[in-house]
Amino acid sequence: MWKHKAFSTDDFPAILSMAQEQYGLDNDIANEDFLRYQYFKNPAGDALIDLAVDAQDGALAGQYVVWPMRFLIHGQLRQSSNSLNTLTGKKYRGQGIFTGLAEETYRREEELGHAFCYGMPNPNSYPGFIKKLNFKELGQIPLLLRPLRPSQMVEEFLHSKVLSVFGKPTDPFFRIKESVKEGALEILPVTKERLELVDEFWNAVKGKYPVMNIRDGAFVRFRYLDMPRRTYFPYLAVEHGRPVCFAVGRIMEVAGMQCAMLADFLFADGYAEAAERLLRKLLHEMQNQGASLAGCLMFGHTQESAVLKKLGFFRCPKRFEPQPFPLILRLFDQSLEEKGVCDVKNWFFTMGDYDVI
Repeated sequence: MWKHKAFSTDDFPAILSMAQEQYGLDNDIANEDFLRYQYFKNPAGDALIDLAVDAQDGALAGQYVVWPMRFLIHGQLRQSSNSLNTLTGKKYRGQGIFTGLAEETYRREEELGHAFCYGMPNPNSYPGFIKKLNFKELGQIPLLLRPLRPSQMVEEFLHSKVLSVFGKPTDPFFRIKESVKEGALEILPVTKERLELVDEFWNAVKGKYPVMNIRDGAFVRFRYLDMPRRTYFPYLAVEHGRPVCFAVGRIMEVAGMQCAMLADFLFADGYAEAAERLLRKLLHEMQNQGASLAGCLMFGHTQESAVLKKLGFFRCPKRFEPQPFPLILRLFDQSLEEKGVCDVKNWFFTMGDYDVI
């Protein structure tokens, strides 16, 4: 049997050990520096962590964690959360720890005035969220792909240099070229010295979609500039001194391939051409860094999706998806349903709004 225990800093070594047992030493979420940063450096607030311990010997049996997020909902700032890093010790599975701890966390969230908790669960945990924890699926987020070097994709995915030769003639057709168009547009890497430009950009776009995770300078620094163990490529497009587009890439291995994943991509109304030029710059750089395939999660109703498709991105057929990408939601403020928060067409959501990329 197990009992609930409120997290204290003394429990951190135990949750680190449980993560290492589950994921091995090389995974980000089993790394001490990464977890301490993720849980306790977030500008939206420290993670809410609830623990289950063995009722007899006090050994850690499981954890439930939510990552605070600041959302703008129809212009109103609301604290929310992202469910992540749920773990149950192997010998304690089947005892209701996942649902028991989750409900305790949600009780605390309601007391704190959180608007909702959202997640993007894998197929194993999806039924528990929907059937036992009263989450609602808003919709499946399309995975958009674009080959950068087909021959390299074949070699990495099939582990065959021989077969990759047949892809060589197609490589030039998929190579991303930087825009050579002259004009007032500058494409600048985001640095700590340019975070004021990020704030200016966020103030310009924060009303573009009704439901958006806040992407101000504090969030961008936390999420992309200072994150341990991860290297991101964040860029701003600036026209006549005004920031008009923001995009972030990260190269990571997926199914054996070096993938240029777009963690974030957003532009101000009327600046689709600037957005296209920024993406060309970003994808060209990641292509030169060794990426063979580009990928992005983006809802089809967004202007950003239209620009991605113009650059050759297409929706991955479901049978080839590594897993489904459902966006699920549990409301704590039921009045938000009347404001359209449960309508996925009101959302802007990218890979950077949860923690996998």
